[in-house]
Amino acid sequence: MPLIFRIRYSVTPLQDVILPTPSSKVLKYLIQSGKVLPSLRDLIASRDKYKLIFISHLGSNQRRIFQTNGSLKTVKKGTRLSSTIAFSTETNVLTEIVDEGVFDTVYGKFHLKIEDVEIVDVEKLNKGVENYMKDNIVVRFISPAILSSKVLLPPSLSERYKKIDAGYSTLPSVGLIVAYAYKTYCNLIGKKEIDVRAFKLGVLSNALSRIVGYDLHPVTVTIGEDSKGNLRKARGVMGWIEFDIPEERLKRRVLRYLLSSSYFGIGKSRGIGFGEVAVEFRKLEEEKK
Repeated sequence: MPLIFRIRYSVTPLQDVILPTPSSKVLKYLIQSGKVLPSLRDLIASRDKYKLIFISHLGSNQRRIFQTNGSLKTVKKGTRLSSTIAFSTETNVLTEIVDEGVFDTVYGKFHLKIEDVEIVDVEKLNKGVENYMKDNIVVRFISPAILSSKVLLPPSLSERYKKIDAGYSTLPSVGLIVAYAYKTYCNLIGKKEIDVRAFKLGVLSNALSRIVGYDLHPVTVTIGEDSKGNLRKARGVMGWIEFDIPEERLKRRVLRYLLSSSYFGIGKSRGIGFGEVAVEFRKLEEEKK
């Protein structure tokens, strides 16, 4: 089974800076320029829809910074921000990990310091699902998740409706969340030809899940610029959803996919910080109190 790496950084601007849109571009630039973890450049450049790298937005006070209303985000010199990079690769990146340093970027000068390095064996992660079989599952969106309900189209209909712009789902179902998580997990373990299974899994998860509670709201976010310099926007979802899956075999599978997604995120544009999630658990007994 592959390994998952997750590195948490503190990122401190050494001058007043205007953050790029999205703010994850600071860390992305450092990787692409070869100044930080240069082995990940090919992974960033990959056209794979479910590529195995996640670069979070910069954050402050446990909240991610992303642009919603067109206004630029200015950060003062010395403000301590945070960022997370998660990835899976066969390349030995341990020799590239540098505890701290000062780096010039096109967005300003930053001091980076590693706060934590986590290396996870996916096989051990899978075995851990038994610890949560009696719990409700809570998926909390830390940054806006950009989700397309077309993921749940039967593969036989995908070609027919591929040109239909249905927009993005701002009220995600359990099946939609699970289908996205499944596709990323399959990429992680090298499993191919998954579209039919993803569709069936989405339908089963919708049919056999019990939603306990939720607090979800839509948000329009800026995801970058087009070739003419115009802002590109998308409709995402923030908040949390709590649910259970009474069917044990399906629940084990869902837990396996979601635990991996807690590193790589869910939905589109994960490589630039969207769809960051925390997967949490609540004891079923708590409902009876």
